Amino acid sequence: MKKAILIILAVIVAAVVTVALIGIAAPGAASAPGTGISVPGFSARLAAGLRARMTDGKTEMQRALENRKNVKSFRMKTVLRLHPGQPLETVAEVSCPDRERFTSTIGDKTFHAVRIGNQAYVEQKDGTWTSQETPSSGWSPCGDNPGEPAPWAVMNEGRDPSVVLAKMAANIEATRGSFIGTSDGNCQQWLLDVKIPGGGASSHGHGANGLRYTLCMDPSEHRPVSITMGSGGMVTTYSDWNKPIQIDAPKM
Repeated sequence: MKKAILIILAVIVAAVVTVALIGIAAPGAASAPGTGISVPGFSARLAAGLRARMTDGKTEMQRALENRKNVKSFRMKTVLRLHPGQPLETVAEVSCPDRERFTSTIGDKTFHAVRIGNQAYVEQKDGTWTSQETPSSGWSPCGDNPGEPAPWAVMNEGRDPSVVLAKMAANIEATRGSFIGTSDGNCQQWLLDVKIPGGGASSHGHGANGLRYTLCMDPSEHRPVSITMGSGGMVTTYSDWNKPIQIDAPKM
């Protein structure tokens, strides 16, 4: 009996070693034919699969929200595809605790704004800048309560959808998706169904009961890499976590 157990253990150990060697032999990422999406190496996919089975999408979202309290800086780009018309592209650059540079572009028109502490600077159509004091509350891309919109936002420009979704976790069903490679590293996809009471069907990312999002999360750092609404009507990507970002007041 003991000999049989030792044989079984030896077979298991050999299998684990073989898997590890295969992973080492294929550490790089290949490109999936016809998709333009990078496929992570075998060892990375194996590790990610094990991690994903030990957690869930809601837990990852809450970890990302908790990690945000310690973030020093980041960039976030949101592309909103308008129908009809050209896409609205918004880039928010954040240097915590209280600096943000905001650039929004649609066609050949660009809008700039800067926030430093309780002072907001907005560029006018003639290229000059105006300045005004804004409340220190209600705007917090960093800290204990991130995710509020910038005070100059016309719609939801500059608002972080990863934080908004994390705060709505009780109304979300999360299903594990693919593990893919991006220009900013590997990420685990989570398919999110946001349930909205009384919501009806729509063709712009809405399902019969609410909204659908695809969240791609860095499984090692627990940070969002990208968020896509529906079939791509709105896409937000994140980069430069904790890298130096210089944000100064514009020349008046």
